[in-house]
Amino acid sequence: MEQNKRISELLKNTIGQRYDAMALKMISDEAEIPESAVYPLRDYGQHMALCQAFALSRREGKTVYMQKQDHWCWAPLIAYGQVELKKGTPAFNELLPVIGINDPDAAGAFIESMPHLPAGKYKGILTAPLGTSEFQPDVVVINCNNSELRTIIMGIKTQTGTAMKTEFDAIDSCVWGIIPSLTKGEYRVSFPDPGDFTNANTNENDVILSVPGNRLEEFEKGLNALKYMGMKHSFFQMNMEYDFARPVFYNNLFKAWGLDEGRSYMIPAMN
Repeated sequence: MEQNKRISELLKNTIGQRYDAMALKMISDEAEIPESAVYPLRDYGQHMALCQAFALSRREGKTVYMQKQDHWCWAPLIAYGQVELKKGTPAFNELLPVIGINDPDAAGAFIESMPHLPAGKYKGILTAPLGTSEFQPDVVVINCNNSELRTIIMGIKTQTGTAMKTEFDAIDSCVWGIIPSLTKGEYRVSFPDPGDFTNANTNENDVILSVPGNRLEEFEKGLNALKYMGMKHSFFQMNMEYDFARPVFYNNLFKAWGLDEGRSYMIPAMN
């Protein structure tokens, strides 16, 4: 779709993204699946973790469709509604001692609080590179580094007028970093979890940003604002110069506070 292509190009031109962003769509009608899609078990004869499917789309440009039987990791099966998890069941009790929380009651409450889609609502998960995806994504997932994320957040802020909020966990980045974008329409930031690093070979310095599909127009406007201001990720260069030149508004603020002024430069307006 044209919007997918535009946003893909904006990301590459604005943050110098090495790999394309990833489009993700929850599938309830399998007639929507492109013929080019890879089915892990059918086509490779092997299972894979969802983060590995993400990596195939991000790094190899593949369209991947994950059905319940394709998964090799427990967390996305629960979070993406492929299985149902109820308190007191054998599966729930199996997770209690391994979730990373010593207190069983607290561990149980944590498991119940994990963001998830309704069980049985969707048949599978479709992923593809954003620029060549043939579908309207429910969420766009962007792997970037710290400075690239900082630049993107500047663009988002021009449209939302607020600071971004998120939640972090040491594991299950495919859950905490993506599901709230699907269920709540929230931008989310997460870090690749241990499985993403060891099994999907994701760079340990990556940061993951999820953009809700229903906010792509807003997101695109933010990227265009960055483009207009010339605020690419390469705009900021490290230096240790003291009394460095600052935007004009710094001098105006310091003058108002009775502090020293110095060299200044103009920055483009945001509109």
